[in-house]
Amino acid sequence: MHSGSILLNRLRHCVPVCCTPNASPFSVPTAAISHNPIIVNSKEKRMQDKTKPYAGLALLTDLDGTLLTPEKTVAQEDMDAIAEFRAKGGLFSVATGRGRQATQAYLDLLKPDYPAAMYNGALLFDYQQQKPFYAVQLPHGITELLAELMQAFPEIGAEVLDPSGVYVIQDGEIERKHLEITNVPLVFRSLEDAHPEQCIKALFAGEQEDINRLTEYVRDERFSFVDFTRSHRWFLEILPHNTNKGTALQQLRTALPEGTVIGAAGDFDNDLGMLREADFSGCPDDAEPCVKDVIAEKNGFCSLKTSENGFFAEWITAFTKKYTS
Repeated sequence: MHSGSILLNRLRHCVPVCCTPNASPFSVPTAAISHNPIIVNSKEKRMQDKTKPYAGLALLTDLDGTLLTPEKTVAQEDMDAIAEFRAKGGLFSVATGRGRQATQAYLDLLKPDYPAAMYNGALLFDYQQQKPFYAVQLPHGITELLAELMQAFPEIGAEVLDPSGVYVIQDGEIERKHLEITNVPLVFRSLEDAHPEQCIKALFAGEQEDINRLTEYVRDERFSFVDFTRSHRWFLEILPHNTNKGTALQQLRTALPEGTVIGAAGDFDNDLGMLREADFSGCPDDAEPCVKDVIAEKNGFCSLKTSENGFFAEWITAFTKKYTS
C-alpha cells in the first residue's frame, strides 16, 4: 500500500479518548501526520437549512484578541450573538494558533459546526465527528534549524507542539508565562527527545525586542523551507511551508456547502492569510496596523470596539447585514 494511503487510513480510524494532560482527545498518532498534507472526509459537507435567513453564511474567528476577552473568556453578549447566528442557519468555527491542549476547553464550549483550525492551520479538527480533517507536520531539517536558533538566542524560550502535548525545549520566563496563561502543563524535553520532525509547529517566546531580533535573523533564504509567523509581540512561530490560517480556510471550504460565504475575523499578523482568503473580513479596534490595512484593502469591517466590549457581536451584525439585506 502507498505510504500516503497508510497515513490516510490511520487518520480515518482515530478514536477519541479522554482529554488529560498526557492523552489527546484527537488520538492523532504522530506517525499518522504526514510531512505532506493528509486530507480526510473532505467530501462530507456541513448541511444547512436553506429556509433560514443565514443559510449559506459561515463565521471563522481567531480566539485570542478577537473572540476571547483579556480574561480568556467569551463574553455572554458574544455567546448570545453566536447562538442567534447559528439558530438562523449560519455555521461557526474557530481558527487559532493554539494547540490542542490550549484549545480543547473552547471547542467544548463552542462546539464548532465545521472543522476548527489549530496550530495556525497545521491541523484541522472536526469537533462534530471527533476526528482530524487535515494535518501536516514540520519538515525534515527542522531539528537542525531549532538547534541553531536555540544556540543563537539562548535568552528566548522555545517549545514544540504535537497533538499529544506541548514540550519545552528551551526554558524562559515568557515561555513559562505563556503556558500558564493557556493552562498547559510545563513539560521539559531535550531537543532530540522532543522529535521535532514529528511535531506540528514550534514556537519561540521572549521579550519583544528579542523576538524582533530573531525575526530578522530568520529572514535568511536558508530558512525558507519553513514558514515563520508572529502570533503575538512575544512569539515567533515556525510552521510547515505554505501553512497558515489562509491555507486552512482554503481546506475548510471543501467541508462547507458550495457557495458558502465565509466571514473571518482576526487581530494579529498570523490572521492575515485568513483575512485575505475570506469573502468578508473584520477586526477589532486594537488589531495590528497590518491587519487593519488588509481589512481596508478588502473593504471589510474595522470596528471601534475590542474583544473586551462587544466586538464580536457587532462583527456578526455587520457580516449578516451585508449578505442578507
